[in-house]
Amino acid sequence: MLAAACSKQEGPTAAAPAPAPAPASAEPPTAAAPAPAAPAESPSASGPMVEATDPTAVALGYVALAANVDKIKHANFVEGSNCANCSLYQGSAGSEAGPCPLFAGKQVAAAGWCASYVKKAA
Repeated sequence: MLAAACSKQEGPTAAAPAPAPAPASAEPPTAAAPAPAAPAESPSASGPMVEATDPTAVALGYVALAANVDKIKHANFVEGSNCANCSLYQGSAGSEAGPCPLFAGKQVAAAGWCASYVKKAA
């Protein structure tokens, strides 16, 4: 009987095909590329005006009208200095407002002033 059980043959079992190996590549797999950096804002770009309550404006003593500078608190203020004649100001000549890198994405008044004022080179 044992021989009968051993001699019983069944059809060949179908083995699942082995997965094909991944093709070898000279380049290792790469992660997703980082998103490109936002383009630099052009000097003519518009944006909202800096508010007097903006934390950066408060820290720098920014005022929209240079005549309103607290001259006791900002002893470095010089009459005639304003954003329009500051080297950081990026607005067009004669414009009422323009971008300043200290206030990213926002505009400052040409007639304004802050403690970071640096006279524009002649």
